[in-house]
Amino acid sequence: MVKAKKKPAATKKKKGRRSGNKTSSKALLKARAAVASLEDKAEAAEKLLTAAGKKATAAKKAASKKKTAASKRAAQSAKNAKLKAATKVAAIKARIRTAKAKARAIELAEKEKARREAEAARAEEDLQRAIDAFTARWKRKRAKADAAKAARQARKDALKARIAAKNAAKKKEKEDARKVATKAKAAARRAAQRKVEKAAKKAAKKAGKKAAGKKGGKKPVKKASTKRAKRKNPAGKKRAGRKTG
Repeated sequence: MVKAKKKPAATKKKKGRRSGNKTSSKALLKARAAVASLEDKAEAAEKLLTAAGKKATAAKKAASKKKTAASKRAAQSAKNAKLKAATKVAAIKARIRTAKAKARAIELAEKEKARREAEAARAEEDLQRAIDAFTARWKRKRAKADAAKAARQARKDALKARIAAKNAAKKKEKEDARKVATKAKAAARRAAQRKVEKAAKKAAKKAGKKAAGKKGGKKPVKKASTKRAKRKNPAGKKRAGRKTG
């Protein structure tokens, strides 16, 4: 009956192991099931041993009272049955110890395997973290180098742009100066042409006056003199002319 009380504790311990190791293998589950089955057999065998012990005690008392050959044989038979039950119990207990050792070995092997797998996983994670850190450093370094290269190229482009702007400004200044010079030359030509035309008109006018003077034999009289002559003899010429006519 004492073993019957221990069975729930063993069952609780077994359940605790199962709850602690949820990923138990089939071999470990099978070994634990074998241990539980042997413990059940041991409990039954212990009950039989207890009953055989009671029979042997009773038969021994009866033989000591009767002291007959039959009572002695019955006592001896009960004693042999008790020994047989005890031997069976011992054998089952030995098997339980072996099964427990096997289950323990399987459990330790699985724990070691899980530990190695966890270490391998941690090593893989550490390696991946190291690779990620190296990649991040390399990317930062590459980005820095690219930024420096881009800055140098930007400075070169800015210098080229400034030179091109200066050249364009100079070219525009030259073109503007050329246009101004061209306009000034054209204006000077137009002014010179106007002067020439004006001088030609003056010369033509003078030449016309000279030609008119040569034809009349007299110099052209100014308007003021003709007015004075008219004042002296306003109608004499007309009368004389009529008489001569």
